[in-house]
Amino acid sequence: MTMLSSVWKKLAGKQANAQAEKPAEPEFTAASLMAKVTQMPNTSKGVNKETVPDQYLPLWQLLTQRQLIEVKVEGSTLSYQTIVLAIDIQRGLLWLDDLFPSQHVLEVGDRITLRHHRNGEQLSFSAPILAWGSSYGATGFAIMLPEQLYYAPRRQLSRAQVNSNLRVKIRPIGQDISYGSVLDISSGGLRVSIPGNLLGQLRHGALVPLCELNLSDELNIGCAARVRSFRLLRSPHRNTQISLEFVDLPQERAQQLQQFINNLIYLQQTPTDFELRSA
Repeated sequence: MTMLSSVWKKLAGKQANAQAEKPAEPEFTAASLMAKVTQMPNTSKGVNKETVPDQYLPLWQLLTQRQLIEVKVEGSTLSYQTIVLAIDIQRGLLWLDDLFPSQHVLEVGDRITLRHHRNGEQLSFSAPILAWGSSYGATGFAIMLPEQLYYAPRRQLSRAQVNSNLRVKIRPIGQDISYGSVLDISSGGLRVSIPGNLLGQLRHGALVPLCELNLSDELNIGCAARVRSFRLLRSPHRNTQISLEFVDLPQERAQQLQQFINNLIYLQQTPTDFELRSA
């Protein structure tokens, strides 16, 4: 009930700590808010390049340029497209156009991931759906604004080879926990080796609710993941290699992971004292 109340306050535009001395104003309703969104084809009221916070400038550019954004639905391999209709910073909402091609399965509370590519960089974030415009006689839908937002090099996914002793724990949907070794890792995911034949437990694009590994005393990774590829190897021993993409890894943890990978790659590429003396 608390969560529903919080969502409704966002949609209704109420301020939880509003001052009683303020003059009475007509309350915003979800329907009127959605109607305002449909009346703003290029910009949100009160939002422009000078007033929008720095972390939302990428969204402002997508809005003004009406750029297509890729949408992935959690638990599905299907891909959709949308555009930004409006940025409601005051209420912490992002209004998007109806998905194309249209779909009729999503509900309020479902999570989607948005991606946009620009000159070799990628903008990516996930958020829950808060409202469908069709419920209020309008187009589009609302999701929560992310706290952090920026473009990152797509192949900043520099992969680092890791010690085979680094252990990982995963659990595919409906299956028992499996333990294996990390083969390589990037800020976007990792490749693991699990003893035995797991082909019957895996499918492309499937969600893996549990993916855990400890990289150091200060850096622990624990999040969901998505299966990107897998294969069975029989030499030197039978094992299943799985490529996993991290899902909803907190931005701060992703940045820590990238720093860890950068340091690891640097150490792997730096000649040792022995090599320098032998040169």
